[in-house]
Amino acid sequence: MGARARILLLALFCVLCAGLPACDRGAPSGPALDLAIARDAYAGGYFLEAETAYERYLQADPQGKHRLEAWTRLVEIASGVKGDLGKAVTLLETATLEYNSRAEINWPLLYRLGELYELQGLRRKAVDAWGRCLDTSNGDMAKAVQAQMRMAVANRAMGKSDLAVDLLTQCVAQAKDVETKSRAMYELAQTHSLTWQWAKVKVILEGILALPKAPQDVKVMSAYLLADAYEAERNIPKAREILMGLKDTYPNPEVIVARLANLGQPLVIPATATLQPGDAMPPETDEPKAPQGRRPRRR
Repeated sequence: MGARARILLLALFCVLCAGLPACDRGAPSGPALDLAIARDAYAGGYFLEAETAYERYLQADPQGKHRLEAWTRLVEIASGVKGDLGKAVTLLETATLEYNSRAEINWPLLYRLGELYELQGLRRKAVDAWGRCLDTSNGDMAKAVQAQMRMAVANRAMGKSDLAVDLLTQCVAQAKDVETKSRAMYELAQTHSLTWQWAKVKVILEGILALPKAPQDVKVMSAYLLADAYEAERNIPKAREILMGLKDTYPNPEVIVARLANLGQPLVIPATATLQPGDAMPPETDEPKAPQGRRPRRR
């Protein structure tokens, strides 16, 4: 039986049970049946049916223990399936009010709300949502650093570089793992680069490159920005040296080729010969080729 057929049967069962007291003996009904229909529809990829059933569940069971699941799935459907960010934001705003007194549940909802605000270009609201994340982190330093980094990048985008520097400096000091620390350092270096503070930028980036366990992608981005710093200081040989070191690791080698060309050092990436449609394959033969200038001896 297909997923849609199961959903329709569950819905029909719900209608029939509404007038049959016997159905109350162990069989799902009311909010429980709405939840079962929603889960089955969601698992089968019938998201609009799931949306309707989850909405019925929320309305029918104000104290239900599966309400967080319903809110989360509805946000996923609105934002990821329907592309309706406005509805997703409205759902999350309501959910965060419902869980306002339960910090451990509210933190991820607030964090996601900040992300959706940012996608809408509402950076001030995003910063406010992530600020509320700080209030609900309950001493969890990893959560606090995660929220502060998002706040810093958003403030930087709004032209508040000084505030971004303060937040990122705190993140670097508070980060407990090398990956988070290195990413915070990179964002700090980027922020300083916007105000042309290249001496600070170089110190931070060289610190990242010296971290043995920093992620490779962070090291590659740091080296690329370090080349920018040396180029800005007119130390062209050093910038070339760094870019040459990135030619095999940078995600887009053509960018490195263009940068080196602009710095007066053309770099040619060897091309691999490939057959084009219509090209003939070379003949296969076991007969050795005759040396150039001599004709094969006839027998």
